[in-house]
Amino acid sequence: MISSAMKAATALWVNDYLDLYNYAGRIGDTAWQQEIMDILKQKDAYVLEAVRTRKLEDLWTTFDSINRKMLELYRELRETNDSWAAKRLREQVMELKTERITVSRKIKAEQA
Repeated sequence: MISSAMKAATALWVNDYLDLYNYAGRIGDTAWQQEIMDILKQKDAYVLEAVRTRKLEDLWTTFDSINRKMLELYRELRETNDSWAAKRLREQVMELKTERITVSRKIKAEQA
């Protein structure tokens, strides 16, 4: 089953290449038109790779965001003298570590 995001990505990709195909026709470059047609015939592979790349970028952005949050929590931990606040901060760090492991696994799975 194809997701709606995949359908939208495919439609955009095909439209872009059809625009290029039409432009190649206007300038009389039939070799380029044939090259574009060959690429369009393999659209599924190209779109899957583009979607996978985008997903990886999003995962890495999430990973970086988690790391920044953890660094901020560690800074707060160093600066606090309140044991209750320190306990709460350590709990938040542990939650973020768990989340980071989950994101790391997803990154590894996408790169496989």
